[in-house]
Order: sequence, then C-alpha cells, then structure tokens
Amino acid sequence: MIKKITVLLLTIHPFLIFAQVGIGTTSPSPSSMLELNSTNQTFVPPRMTNVQMLAIPNPLVGSVVYNLSDDALYMRTNLGWENISRTSNPTISINKNFHGTDTVISTTNNSYTNFPLNSSDITSITNSVFSVTGNGQIQINEGGTFVVNAAFSVENVPSGNRKFVIGIFKNGTLLGYPTRGTIVLNATDTWGSSGTLVENFSAGDVITFRYVLNNNGNPLDALNFNIGMAKLK
Repeated sequence: MIKKITVLLLTIHPFLIFAQVGIGTTSPSPSSMLELNSTNQTFVPPRMTNVQMLAIPNPLVGSVVYNLSDDALYMRTNLGWENISRTSNPTISINKNFHGTDTVISTTNNSYTNFPLNSSDITSITNSVFSVTGNGQIQINEGGTFVVNAAFSVENVPSGNRKFVIGIFKNGTLLGYPTRGTIVLNATDTWGSSGTLVENFSAGDVITFRYVLNNNGNPLDALNFNIGMAKLK
C-alpha cells in the first residue's frame, strides 16, 4: 500500500504593524508613535562634542543631539545644526594688539594680504557655528545670515595719499568691501579703518579677511587687527 503524503507550503509575506509605543504608560496617544511618561526620569538624547556632531555623516533633518562643547541642545535643519536652546546670537571675535616696531603690515601695492589673526587670537567664539582655519580665515559650520565686521589700524603711515582696502572673500572669491578708499595725511601719523557687511553664508563656506595698503612695499607697524561676526538668523 502506497501512502500519499501531501506537503503544504506556506508563503509568508512581510507586513507592517502600525501602533503606538508607550514607555511609562499603557495608553499612549493615538497621535504619537512614541510616548514617554515619567515623573522621576528624563529623556536623554545622544551627547557629543561639537567636533563629533559636525562629523555625523548626512544627518537627517530633525535629528537632535546635546552638544557638550556649547552645553546646548541642537537640531538639524536645512541650514545645518541649529542651537534650539540658544538665548543669544552666536558670535566670533578675533583681536590682536601690536606694540612697538613690528613691521607686520604688508604694503606691496594693490596686493591683498590675509589678516594676521588666527585661533590663538580668539577672544570669544560659538564653536558650533565658527571655526578658525588659518590666518584671517573662518569656516562657517551653520548656515544663515551674518553680519561681518573687520578693522585694522597702523602706527606710522607716512604723509601723502595711498590706497587702502578691506576685502571679504568667500571660498576664495571676492565678496565685497566693508571699507576702502584713500588715506590722505599731511604728516606721518596713526591711521585706521573699519567696516561692516551683511551676507548669507552656507555651512562649509570659508570666509577670508584680507587687506590692501599701498606703500610701495615698505612695511609698516601694525597697531590693531580685529574680526567680528554674528549670526543674525
């Protein structure tokens, strides 16, 4: 007698389960994918330094971390990482005073020179938004609208007329002039100038502060150099 054995094959199709998840509650709101409920415990997002946060590859918009460098909560937006607990505008200030005979000022005619300021000259900085990457160079880590200020002064400018410029460069391309013109002096004297621009920058942009002071290549003594930036929105 031959027995017939019938094998039943079942094909299991994957499917999605839509439900609410509750932690600390047995009845999460139908409008919530995840609901946390506690009177003696907290929700703690990932905690990391600013360097670690900026190194996250392709973070999704809406991602949240706690930035240990700034002691602040950050959210990823289309403009970059935004400090959502910020109570004041992020800023950077770089300043250096020079004393005595230093011949720091480069004076080759019509030639741009970077501001002689670097990370050792920082007086204040919001690290998540700004990084100093070289002489007169600031990298933008969080895009937006910024006010930019630049100034420098010289101790021993000779009498006569000479051209001066402060130029702001974005990624190596001249963006604008906070100030430029002609110095007119009747005798050797101290001189200085400053100016301001408002511009939009994206995360990753490198802003370079440069100057021109024509004096036929004869170096002059610096008195002060200053860079300031603030993120308006």
